[in-house]
Amino acid sequence: MLVNNMKYLLVATFVLIGYVGSVMADAEIQAEVRYLYVQPGQTLHNIVSKLYPGRKKDWPWLRSEIVRINPDSFVDGEEAQMKAGVRLELPKRYVSERNSKKIAPLYVGDVVKTRGEALAVGKNRVSRSLTAGDRVYLGDKLITGADGFIRLHMIDNALLDLRCYSIMVIEEYALQDKDRRSVFNLLQGGLRKVTGEIGKWGHDVYELRTPVASVGVRGTEYALRVFQSKGCDGTVDIEDNGLYLKVIKGIVDVHNNKSNIKTAVVKDDTLYIKTPDAIPVKNVVKPGVFSPVIEEEEKSGAEDGSSNYGWWLLALIILVL
Repeated sequence: MLVNNMKYLLVATFVLIGYVGSVMADAEIQAEVRYLYVQPGQTLHNIVSKLYPGRKKDWPWLRSEIVRINPDSFVDGEEAQMKAGVRLELPKRYVSERNSKKIAPLYVGDVVKTRGEALAVGKNRVSRSLTAGDRVYLGDKLITGADGFIRLHMIDNALLDLRCYSIMVIEEYALQDKDRRSVFNLLQGGLRKVTGEIGKWGHDVYELRTPVASVGVRGTEYALRVFQSKGCDGTVDIEDNGLYLKVIKGIVDVHNNKSNIKTAVVKDDTLYIKTPDAIPVKNVVKPGVFSPVIEEEEKSGAEDGSSNYGWWLLALIILVL
């Protein structure tokens, strides 16, 4: 009798331990919810390969999982027939808080302005909507939708405009005297950047990485667009996923797989690189590639207006004399 009671007690104990363990495990799990805004012309294969470059073996599963959890985004459930302009929910991962280090995120900048869909996914894999006044942190992945826009003011006084259909990761940011580093990874989209304190000293590390090429800067202002064939937010279509670069002030160095040496791009010059293995080409880029056509027309009109005013003023002076 005593033996049987001991058996029941042991079984009950194991059941209780198992139940408590499962409850604790559930309490220590948080879901990562991430979204991607698809631009016209993108394929599911390209999206998965860019978002998960280190998980090539998982690509087939990731594609099928995205189709499964986004049935309305594909025609007849075919991954090759993805609809344009949809928002995809990406596969959720689960992270145990027991194994994760609870370290406060490192503040690297402030959100000055947003428009439309503007999100950040932190290192904890939790997404949050961004509005003016919010902070951004090291490791944040910034995402904008079809009408999205984010303006950032970084801790070194750098200014950055992230345009629509963009995905960018803040990989490194440090302002210490002996370790001044600024590294961004623009997976797709367009931006305009005015560099701050980082990049002014010779030993500073400044790099903007993209799927096509990397950009190094020494105190300048530039605009860039990559992996975005279809225009949005007033920009025009370019019909390919290459890298387009325009230098507004200063000098920019560009290098990719093909160019072992850096290609220097100076003020008012533009550069185009079709693929990671293509040779960089300096050529003229049509208006509307880097910024909305309306903005460029307004700027041009303002310049023309000031020029005409000058001629009228000169004519008036001549008449008075």
